[in-house]
Amino acid sequence: MKRKHPKPTPEILWRLMINVKRLRAARGYTQHALAEICGYGKSYISNFEQGTVNITLANLENIADGLNCPAEDLLRRPFQPPRLTTTVAE
Repeated sequence: MKRKHPKPTPEILWRLMINVKRLRAARGYTQHALAEICGYGKSYISNFEQGTVNITLANLENIADGLNCPAEDLLRRPFQPPRLTTTVAE
């Protein structure tokens, strides 16, 4: 049985949130500036970066255009440096 209005997985939301924040910051945009570029209200980008908005493909493409990047860049797994563990010498 199909779910009504399925929600995105936490993994895909995390990828989108991290990538939009990273690319927005790299371009020197505030959330408000990116919202204006994309034609959204000032709270939309904030809600999106917090994962409280279920984004459509059209809005995904629009945000990618506003960030001047392919939409695929917003869905890529973000690079995470390896965690360093410390070992205490005895």
